[in-house]
Amino acid sequence: MRTNKDSRTLSAIAKIIKESKTFFIAGHVKPDGDSIGSALALASMLNGMGKNAGVYCSDNVPKFLRFLKGADKIKKSVKKGEAFDCAIILESVDFARMGDIISPSQAKKIINIDHHPVATNFGDANYIVPTSASTAELVLNIFEHMKIKLSKTEAEDLYVGVLTDTGGFRQINTTPNSHIAAAKFLQAGVEPGEVTRKVYEDNTLANVKLLGAAIETLKTDFDGRFAYMLLTKDMFKKTGAGEDDAENIINYARRIKGVKVAALFKEINKETTKASFRSVKNFDVLRIVRQFNGGGHKNAAGCTINKNLNAAVNLIKKSLDDHI
Repeated sequence: MRTNKDSRTLSAIAKIIKESKTFFIAGHVKPDGDSIGSALALASMLNGMGKNAGVYCSDNVPKFLRFLKGADKIKKSVKKGEAFDCAIILESVDFARMGDIISPSQAKKIINIDHHPVATNFGDANYIVPTSASTAELVLNIFEHMKIKLSKTEAEDLYVGVLTDTGGFRQINTTPNSHIAAAKFLQAGVEPGEVTRKVYEDNTLANVKLLGAAIETLKTDFDGRFAYMLLTKDMFKKTGAGEDDAENIINYARRIKGVKVAALFKEINKETTKASFRSVKNFDVLRIVRQFNGGGHKNAAGCTINKNLNAAVNLIKKSLDDHI
């Protein structure tokens, strides 16, 4: 349900869009389905309006998202000194979160769209709705506010955003609005079974082998309330897997009966570990990751710990001791 504040923000965004001709669109580094899908849908909408819009990402697009139309045209950099009438930044706590591609001075106007509770108002228009399950749902609101009909391609882009940020509509951040949005995407021609297969089921052999290696490390603690798995650099090397092959592995730990918090610890190097968390409805993992300058949502968050793999696990266990 949109508030009067939302309507004012949407009007401000529509005004900037109408007055601008060139657009830079980018989501956060290490892109996911929501940031890529939302960016591609916006670019399609703007180019359809006769604007000049491009999508940029400092990192590679994950393999499971490369089926989206336009994903192969996402650029990693801009021409030296290139300026834009408007920069649309998605799911980024600040301007720098989308990577070192452009500086704020290279855009006359900045539109900031996010659904994370730690988001900041760095834009000329800031559309931040922490109660939204995805940025894609907010982008749909922009389409509807501007009375622009969704194409099938745009609907598929946004459906992927909602699908992935709700974990296939299984995570507790899923809201009635998530399903209402999904229904609208289906009405625009999206085939949910086909999209779900491409996102979740077109696994490579390396992906399955990496999952198997991770499950071999699965352990529980705190009387089964905490489950965690490890991913070492050696596992990636032996299985031939890439970074995006680790997507969704954490959910296998979360599915164990009685688990309140699930974690996946990934070795970056001998002194750095990336930790991802999922939790049940009443357990706030943000209060854990904020101790390590992490971020995310109440039930899905992550952080980087400047410790080796085993030390990072022990540190998290110590942090959980007072909460779980």
